[in-house]
Amino acid sequence: MNKETFSKVKQPALMLYYYKDEVHQDSVVKVSAMKEMFAQLGTDTLHKRAIALPNTGNHVIASPIKSGDVEAVERETKRFLEEVMHLKTLQ
Repeated sequence: MNKETFSKVKQPALMLYYYKDEVHQDSVVKVSAMKEMFAQLGTDTLHKRAIALPNTGNHVIASPIKSGDVEAVERETKRFLEEVMHLKTLQ
């Protein structure tokens, strides 16, 4: 896992992560490391999005058991599919 590897990735990419502030953030993976990796992807900037979700409260952002904001995960995923991938999603 290094810059050379990440630069070979050309696919559209969505990175959602828990970050509210310096105290309230993902404690499993460093947010700074996620952002560094994401910046190194070879994907065109028009086809990648990194979005902090401050109300999830957990590393496991899409779990209704762990996350405090599954709706935000669903909303941002849907937006990415529609706006970047140009897919029609169900209403």
